[in-house]
Amino acid sequence: MRNIVVSFILILGPHFLWAQGVKPVSVSYENVVRCFPELQDEKLSFKVDLNRLKEIIDEKFVTSQSQLRQRKIHYLDVDKQPTNLILRTQFEGDRKMETVLSLQQIDEKGVVTDIKLTGNQRINPKQDTINNFLLNGTIKSDEYSYNDTKLNDVVSTYRRNFKDVEEIELVDKPNKRSILCEKKSDLGIICTCTKK
Repeated sequence: MRNIVVSFILILGPHFLWAQGVKPVSVSYENVVRCFPELQDEKLSFKVDLNRLKEIIDEKFVTSQSQLRQRKIHYLDVDKQPTNLILRTQFEGDRKMETVLSLQQIDEKGVVTDIKLTGNQRINPKQDTINNFLLNGTIKSDEYSYNDTKLNDVVSTYRRNFKDVEEIELVDKPNKRSILCEKKSDLGIICTCTKK
């Protein structure tokens, strides 16, 4: 009987609050606002939408520079072999950047094997080189992550899969506060706030 009452409260509790004019607020949203009150948005209060949160972050904290960290395309090649094409940005010496390409095949047991590439293919590859690897393939996921340097010593990093933001972090170094929001497959959106 106790389990039935608890289930009833869990299922109908939010609907009861909604009917009373009190909108439920998610814990993730509370964490975002606790660290960054300037990101307050009623549309996020019930369920944090990472795409919307990124838009608000970009409105409130202007980006001065955006840098691709990594792009990982998981696809099936012409022979239906699962393959990863990975582009990483590396810094050499005095702010010199290189883009490094790596290619990995994945067998039926999940074992990853690096495919050997020539120097021209691997370092600063041309778009034609990348296109040739993807030619007639079926793209399953396209994840890329960026570093956004904001004004006033604020930094944001985020990761997208196609157009959906799956992770975003905002660090405000002068005020020693940060939020990290991640899309978890089994739990939904989880946001944590850290203050120093």
